[in-house]
Amino acid sequence: FIARTFRYCRVLMTDQILNDNELITDETKLQIAQHFLLSSPPGQFQEVLSDVKRLLPENLLSESLSAGMSRAYNLKHGKIVTSPSGNKVPLCAASELDPTHYIDPNNSKAFGIDHLSLTTTTDPRAGNTESSLEKEREAIQAALCTYISGKYLATDSGGGAFIKDNTIFVTICGEKPNLRNFWSGRFHSSWTVNMSSECAHISGEIKVYAHYFEDGNVQLQSCKPVGSTSFTYSSPTHLAELVVNHINTAETSLQEGLEQMYASMNDETFKAMRRLMPITKTKMEWNVNAVRMVQQIRK
Repeated sequence: FIARTFRYCRVLMTDQILNDNELITDETKLQIAQHFLLSSPPGQFQEVLSDVKRLLPENLLSESLSAGMSRAYNLKHGKIVTSPSGNKVPLCAASELDPTHYIDPNNSKAFGIDHLSLTTTTDPRAGNTESSLEKEREAIQAALCTYISGKYLATDSGGGAFIKDNTIFVTICGEKPNLRNFWSGRFHSSWTVNMSSECAHISGEIKVYAHYFEDGNVQLQSCKPVGSTSFTYSSPTHLAELVVNHINTAETSLQEGLEQMYASMNDETFKAMRRLMPITKTKMEWNVNAVRMVQQIRK
């Protein structure tokens, strides 16, 4: 990965040739730049954007292209923004009215956004509140807010239930960058709830991204698909309770699995990476007195 990264950087900085027959065009450089930007760790998109602009030829990455890549990043990772009403709202494809306008699921009001600065503005339009699933969506949204306030401690945390193509989409994201202490992390889950005559089918995906970069670059990326589960419900409130309980169970299971992995890394993962014996085929002598004797001889 490191070798490929340096190779990409050299390509961005110069007009050199990738191989004997292929010239690196500006279009290819922009594709490489987009790869870097969409892979930015949590809370570090602006830092990566600034570095990429320094590597690229001047004016190659325009403001409109930067905004487009920023939008793709925000939608991919459920970026949390503060709506004009003061609510924490995740950006996702299901909430998008157009590339710069989205729905606040807490009040069904539209708002505009600058994807680069993440500033929001009011918009007179309203979301689709005439859908036959609106009562179910509102109930899920209310249950989500309670769930997130109790489970997600990061300031940039939020969730939303949105209706699109007669389907309810749920997005939850919590992001906590602490760049002064060289780490950042994100917990992001997305869910699809299909309805059919008092029966709901839910499936989803949970993604975890952690980055630690003090004197190094350590990253954890985990993605867990959650298979479809069906259940019957008697009311919108009952449906919301079932949906949020299912999400809670899946997210807790992943969290506990990660904690178990961390606890066993010393005994399993790292041990498997070590040599059973050194190259000399001689076991290390862990005798304190012998070590002290060697030190005295060297003196």
